[in-house]
Parts: sequence; C-alpha cells; structure tokens
Amino acid sequence: MKHYLYILKPFLNLVVFLLALSFESASPERTTLLVTCFTVFLAWGLVRLRIHKGRHWLYAVDIILVYFLEYQSKYLVNYFFHILYVSTIVEAGVMLDRRRGNIVSLAVSLTAISKFLLAMRFGISASLISQLLFNVFALAFLVTLINFGKLQQEERNRSQALYRELVEAYHKLEELSKEKEKAAVLEERNRIARDMHDTLGHRLTSLIMQIEMAKRCSGAEPDKAEELLERCAQGARDALAGTRHALKALKGSEHYGIGGILSMVDRFRRDTGIDVVTDISQTDLAPEENEALFRVIQESITNAARHGNASRITIEVKRDGDTITFSIKDNGKGGEYGEGFGIINMRRRIEELGGTLRTSSGNGFTVSGQFHTRRR
Repeated sequence: MKHYLYILKPFLNLVVFLLALSFESASPERTTLLVTCFTVFLAWGLVRLRIHKGRHWLYAVDIILVYFLEYQSKYLVNYFFHILYVSTIVEAGVMLDRRRGNIVSLAVSLTAISKFLLAMRFGISASLISQLLFNVFALAFLVTLINFGKLQQEERNRSQALYRELVEAYHKLEELSKEKEKAAVLEERNRIARDMHDTLGHRLTSLIMQIEMAKRCSGAEPDKAEELLERCAQGARDALAGTRHALKALKGSEHYGIGGILSMVDRFRRDTGIDVVTDISQTDLAPEENEALFRVIQESITNAARHGNASRITIEVKRDGDTITFSIKDNGKGGEYGEGFGIINMRRRIEELGGTLRTSSGNGFTVSGQFHTRRR
C-alpha cells in the first residue's frame, strides 16, 4: 500500500490541483503562489512517507499547506482544494494505526469546516448551512469507513497471529509427544533387555548345570539322567517362549511397517499360490498408520482369496509429499461379494487417519484410498 501511495497520491493530487486552478482564473502572482504551495505540499508528502514511522503530528504540515491553498482561493470553498483534505484523511487512515489516524482525521475535519464557521460571522444562509452539514456528514462517513476497514484489518491480524501461535504450539506438542514416545519405547526396551539378561541368563545357567549333572549320571543312574534331560528340555522350551515374548514386545509396531507388509505378502504367496505383484514405496509412517495400512492390505488379499477366487493380486503403495495412496486390485469375482464387516472395518481404520477408502468391482475387485501421514 505504501508503494501505491508514492505513485497514486501525487498523480491524483496533481489532477485535483489543476482542476482547482482552472476555476480560479488567478493572476500570475497568485498562480505562482498557489503552484509553489502545492509543490511544497507534494514534496512534503513524499518526504513524510519515508520518515513518518507513526509520527502523526507530521500531518500538521499537510493541514497547514492545504488550509493555505484554500485560503488563497477566491471562492468561499473551492471543492477541488477541499479534496486534498480527503486525500490527507485517507493517507493517515492507511499509514497510521487506528488511534493516531483518528486524531489526524479529527484535526483535518475541523480545519476543513472552519471556513464555513468563519463565513457565518458575515451572515447565516440556508446554502451555507447545507454546505456545512454536507461536509460534516461526508467527512464523518469517510472516517467511519476507514475505521471499519482498520477494525477488519486488526481482526484479521489478530486471527492470523492466533493461528500462528496455535500452529507453533501444535508443532511443539507434536515434537514433545514424539520425544515422550521415543523415551517410553527406549525405557520399555531397556526393561525388556534387563529382563532377558536376568531371566534368560538364569535359565541358561540352570540348563548348563543340569546337562553337566546328566552327563555324570548317564552311566550309573540312567533314570535320573533321563529325568534331568527332560527337565532341561522343558527349561529350554520355557526360555524360548520367554525370548519370543520379549522379542515380540521389543519389535512393537515395527511388525506392521513396510517390511512387515512384504513379509506378510510373501507368506500369503507361499501359502496360497496366488501371484501377488507388489509396487510398494519404502516410507516411514506413524505406528497407527503402519498398522492401518497393514490391516487393509491383509484383509483385501484375504478377501481376494476367500471370496473372489483370484489368481492374481496387484498391490501398490505410493507417497507424494505427505499423501499416501494405496490400491489392492485382484482379478477375481469382484461383483459377487459385497461390502461386509471386513471392508467396513477397513474404511473405519482409514477414516480415523483422516483419509478415504473406496471399493469398486468390474474385472475383479479393487480397494483403494489415501491418507495424509504425520511423518515428514
């Protein structure tokens, strides 16, 4: 807006001044005086635009110069000179805050109507009163309009500032949540590692001791040796079960990642003999996103084998920015099985992520959709 004022205001003021001057039919001396005063007014306006920095009192020079121009007019009111008051009010409304702009507008308005008040000393007429009232209401309307615009701008600025604060707070909370999540995972892994060290170490030590005892008893006491070996076998099974449980907990949501999906598809391919073609981009997703995508693909290929009698399945997972798109298409009897509990559950999982899931049949059955990931 400041750049527009540099160009637009001097041009418009020059047009207004030339029109005012054409009505004056001034003598050469008065013309020179008016042109000089207007030139100073234009130059001062450009200088003030550069140095104002909220100094509303600088507009006093504009008011004095415009008043001098109007005072030199041969008319009671030269309305073209009067427009320069309007120009000053508009500029102050744009360049200053609302409070300082109102101060300047009040000073300009009082100066603009002062000539009518001075004229009343020589007689009051209906024409003079009507001109005074017209100017008062016109200036009041202009100031009100500017204030309305400033209030709207202030409200927008407050809304934008609040939005920026909310976004910043959201990102901070998100980072804090991630840090807490990482800390919780690390703490759980450390606990599991300690449990594995204590429990598995104890059991392996017991197994070694029992095996050594069985070796010693194998010749003289074969029954006792067999009992010891049976206890060793049971202890080994318990240790293996405990290890598997700990490893499962340690893996956590990694089971559902892209690697987990590919492993699940490989097992499905081996077990069913169905030709499964995958085009899956390696991408890092949030735990709940990994699980939802895993379950959607798992349910889709299971349905293709169970209900569609498909012989070929194509799986695609792509990432574009923060948008994840997926598609599972088979060549089975897509039109013969409808939207049951499995598909409803898949759709619910994706919608909980803020995404969409669609199904279509015809030359097979297709499950497709998209969602926005929280991981950048």
